[in-house]
Amino acid sequence: MATAGNSNSKQVTQASLEPNVSNGLAQQRQLYTEALELARRGKWQQFKKQREQLKNYPLYPYLIYLDLASNLRYSRHPQVRQYLQDYAGTVKAKHLRNRWLDYLAKRQYWTTYISFYEPQQASTAQQCQFQLARYYADAKEPLLTQRREQALTAALELWNVGKSQPKQCDRLFARLIASEGITEALAWQRFNKALLNHQYQLARYLQRFFNSPHYSNLAKLYYQADRSPQSIKQFAAFNSDSPEELDIIQHALVHLARRDSHASLRYWSHYQQTHEFTQVARSAIVSAIIKGLYKQGATAVADSYFSDHLQLLNKTLDGSLVEWRIRLALAEKDWPNVALWLQRLPETLQSRSAWRYWTIRSMLSNPLTTEHPALQQMTESLAQERDFYGFLASDMLDKEYRINHRPVAIDPQGLAAVRALPEMARARELKFHNDNLDANREWHQASADFSYSDWLAAAIVTGQWQWHSKAIASLGRAQYWDDVELRFPLAFADAITAAAQSNQLDSHLLFALARQESAFDASATSPAGARGLMQLMPATAKSTARKYKIPYRKSAELYNPETNIAIASRYYSELLKRFDGSRILASAAYNAGPTRVAQWLKKSDGKLPFDIWIEVIPYTETRAYVRNILMYSIIYSRNMGQRPPLLMQKEIYRLL
Repeated sequence: MATAGNSNSKQVTQASLEPNVSNGLAQQRQLYTEALELARRGKWQQFKKQREQLKNYPLYPYLIYLDLASNLRYSRHPQVRQYLQDYAGTVKAKHLRNRWLDYLAKRQYWTTYISFYEPQQASTAQQCQFQLARYYADAKEPLLTQRREQALTAALELWNVGKSQPKQCDRLFARLIASEGITEALAWQRFNKALLNHQYQLARYLQRFFNSPHYSNLAKLYYQADRSPQSIKQFAAFNSDSPEELDIIQHALVHLARRDSHASLRYWSHYQQTHEFTQVARSAIVSAIIKGLYKQGATAVADSYFSDHLQLLNKTLDGSLVEWRIRLALAEKDWPNVALWLQRLPETLQSRSAWRYWTIRSMLSNPLTTEHPALQQMTESLAQERDFYGFLASDMLDKEYRINHRPVAIDPQGLAAVRALPEMARARELKFHNDNLDANREWHQASADFSYSDWLAAAIVTGQWQWHSKAIASLGRAQYWDDVELRFPLAFADAITAAAQSNQLDSHLLFALARQESAFDASATSPAGARGLMQLMPATAKSTARKYKIPYRKSAELYNPETNIAIASRYYSELLKRFDGSRILASAAYNAGPTRVAQWLKKSDGKLPFDIWIEVIPYTETRAYVRNILMYSIIYSRNMGQRPPLLMQKEIYRLL
């Protein structure tokens, strides 16, 4: 979607652009809530009467969907088809189609299934059911034979993947096997894919398709190479140069490098002469060997080998391995090597604030460069940046941190266009009714084709709706980083301020935690199961609540902002006490766990400056997390009219 740009935008305040909720909209919201309750109680006649009063409400299609989805039966297929036509492409049309196809498949209405199937939206399970429908649907010869051949051909593509497919595919695959459509060559392709994906149970299952000595022996050899990579030394056994063999050799050499990098290097010296590997494959093998050499103490050999392959590795890995090497040198406080490898970074990485900072630090560590004429200019330039390293540079110069706030210019026409999108209107109402899942779905549908100016308008609109996570995400998609007020809202201020006072914490620190953890999305759930505003794991929440007598019964309560903030702030306060008031260590522990932080401290033995300790945190996520908490705290403190430093003296010296 494209809307008007903001070159001629009228400068007005954001607050003035959000109209008050009208009495009519408030009444519709109440009627919608009542309709949902009627549906929950199964009072469908009353529900339909209530629904008639909401034809102009954005969520009217949701009420029609609710009736159809709750009362699916074959006689309603004309109504289902009509809904799919009336609301084609909408979130609920997709949901209804999915539920209807499941209904038809379970009852084996195969001809009808084919008529409702939509290939662009189909899941893997639906693709399998569609081919099964083609196989079994009513048809006369020769169309029936043709359909069945087509279905089995398509089934082969669905079968030949490196993972187990959904159970809905089992019946189709059974027909495929019964038709003897799976040759040894096809089974071999899938066997290799399964091995490379570490799907060992599937790989073992596939061996039943190998009847000839050729494939049976190859399968045993490849399986052994994956599970015991030392067996890759059997050079005579690997001589086909097939794509599958190249993948297995690469796989084994990478695995072996982690255990015995010298052996991996010896075998790689052989295979690169006998086989033709792609640049990407060569890079993966070489980088694994180099990392293995470093970790196994062969630093000189690793540096030499790295230097020989620097061009290849920078090209294929975008300098990430050089960054890894710099951190290795920092961990040893080996400043000459820090300086050397900084110069070997690609130019695009050398300009990043992190490596500009470490260039300055490496120059300051060398008596020959501490008075370099460019050093002051480099530091002043970095101090202009609004990020962790820019703030560190400001501390070097004893200057105030640069926040660089530049609000998005408001374009009233662009805002109106975004608000007028039906998906956005539905998303707003769903958010009001705390249906966060569908609100997010509507949002993603609305924003699928946004232009740069649309993203900026969406950021303002969702900010006005107090949907802060979407405002932050919209600015991120536009790569507009300078509207600090939109990116760092003072959301949930009452609960955060109360928790800060209760736990003797700075409120700007708790704002930073919530901003980093969920971008103020109280409904957020991480892949690991962390929940709510400050992303608490249920076990952590339970133990903390019990210890400090905070009212808490079940994990669903973590989606309540007040409960989440109360428990999370108490837990963070506990971590601060454990780590002598260091936000560096407490934040690392909040993200990665206190046990890991204790292990990292033991390994560094208190001999690393605070900035190096942060830079060499083994987990990329935790490293960024700690930097962000400190940086966000500064931004929030300035938004609140406070002037604390980036780091307290006790935090600086805690790690020395």
